[in-house]
Amino acid sequence: MHVSRPWAVVVTVVVVMALPTPTQGGWLDIVKAIVVPAARETIKTQEITLLDHYCTLSRSPYIKSLELHYRAEVTCPGWTIIRGRGSNHRNPTNSGKDALKDFMTQAVAAGLVTKEEAAPWLNHR
Repeated sequence: MHVSRPWAVVVTVVVVMALPTPTQGGWLDIVKAIVVPAARETIKTQEITLLDHYCTLSRSPYIKSLELHYRAEVTCPGWTIIRGRGSNHRNPTNSGKDALKDFMTQAVAAGLVTKEEAAPWLNHR
């Protein structure tokens, strides 16, 4: 069966007009539902304990060569001014582990901890 073009245009217009029009709030709700949980998982600051000292582990995403990468930083404000850093990782967990390893390497070099105490973080691959 052959359908003439004017008839197809009329049907298309009727279908489009019958569809509900998205409101701006509706689109924003959809975007928020996707972006907010993703941001909570990628931008994170955790309180941790390293050798009985209060510390924080922060991580955040960044774009490198059009790919999502993560950087992390470990600080222990009541203990030392050392900052452990990890970056250039595509996995947020690996950036955190790298920051912990960097922190412990610096802590050993500064004489704050022994190699034996830092071993669990230094031997991580």
